[in-house]
Amino acid sequence: MEFRELTIDVPQAVLDDLTERLARTRWPNEPTGGEAGGLGEVRRLVSHWAEHYDWSEVQDRLNRWTHRVARVDGRDVHVVHERSAAPGAVPLLLLHGWPDSFYRFAHVVDRLTRRDGDDDDGPAFDVVVPSLPGYVFSEQPEPGGATLAAVAETIAQVMAGLGYERYVVHGGDWGAAIAQEIARAHPERVLGLHLTDVPFPNMFTVDRESATDAERAYLGASMAWAESASYFTVQSGAPLELAYGLSDSPVGLAGWLGDKFRAWSQAPLADDDVLTNVMLYWVTNTVRSSFRFYAEGLGGEWDSGDAAEWGGSAESGGVAESGGAAESGGSGGWGGDAAGYGSVGSGEWGGDAAGSGSGDDAGAAAADWSPRIEVPTAIALFPADLGGPAPREYVERFFDVRRYTLMPRGGHFAALEEPALLVDDLRAFAAQLAEAR
Repeated sequence: MEFRELTIDVPQAVLDDLTERLARTRWPNEPTGGEAGGLGEVRRLVSHWAEHYDWSEVQDRLNRWTHRVARVDGRDVHVVHERSAAPGAVPLLLLHGWPDSFYRFAHVVDRLTRRDGDDDDGPAFDVVVPSLPGYVFSEQPEPGGATLAAVAETIAQVMAGLGYERYVVHGGDWGAAIAQEIARAHPERVLGLHLTDVPFPNMFTVDRESATDAERAYLGASMAWAESASYFTVQSGAPLELAYGLSDSPVGLAGWLGDKFRAWSQAPLADDDVLTNVMLYWVTNTVRSSFRFYAEGLGGEWDSGDAAEWGGSAESGGVAESGGAAESGGSGGWGGDAAGYGSVGSGEWGGDAAGSGSGDDAGAAAADWSPRIEVPTAIALFPADLGGPAPREYVERFFDVRRYTLMPRGGHFAALEEPALLVDDLRAFAAQLAEAR
């Protein structure tokens, strides 16, 4: 597999345009009721963006890592690849979700490789952090190719191309679902599976009659959360319509993404962490293609968008590659058009493991996932994550659970919120795997 080095280098013209757009922001008229506080929060975040956030400093920090681009089936896949100097380092694949990016793991990469000078006795890791296809520096898949299984296969090919025959896989959000699919398709390659949540489609495979009281409570809370998740409905049902505004307005993008970072974290994230994720989407113009998992992830059908535009030209943020000029778009670039499939919907969770449940399309698709993963699995559950922590018996329906940890604090973005807790759990799991071999 061919890899090339990549240096993040956003052209000054892109940054100048951003500054002008922020200065010309047209704010909505004054909201009433519960929405009033949201406007004030976005105003505050945008003020920090315009007056204090320093992209050049962030870009320099990001470029301290080794960035590579693999060519897989004719499309670019970006990875951060940081090797540890420690002997016997364990290969570790870290998979992000939405609305984040590879930057989800910014506070753990150096700790895991021991580049931060940590002299702890626990295992060190060779770390690989891809940008999932369609996110920031990775090109989006072909039409219909953003299923979890297809993306899992792409990432597995990248790991093989890097020379890793066996490795630990960690994921959260969509990253957990993709990690699960890698373990399902290639159990011989996965030393261990480490997750911060159970992939949500799994809930549609659970037989209600066999559920324990704890499982019923968890599934009820998860479904209640899902029914309130209007973003999921929009991103799966009308992704292009939403993307018109978010691709043109940096404030719109910051408001949409920033709301999720705020609502899904237990303690407020640093403004610069939120804005760096927003910046990565903005300068690569990939918010629309980042929605494709919501439209296609479970194998559903496309139902909106223009097929003629799939994989079309994209406006890039100008990433300079070794030995080459900065990219400025081109066919099949970072942010061509996408479409969507029907949303998961608000039907009852349930059905049996064979998929005979409610008849919901998402449930039928998820039923294909139901066979138990027999790869050694650890799950680290953070109390403020979406739907709350899953009970152990629920996790054991799907995985060979070797380690089950209820964390004392933290929310959906564990690697950003509580990096030390996550790193310690990854090290403990790797040590446990080594003892078992």
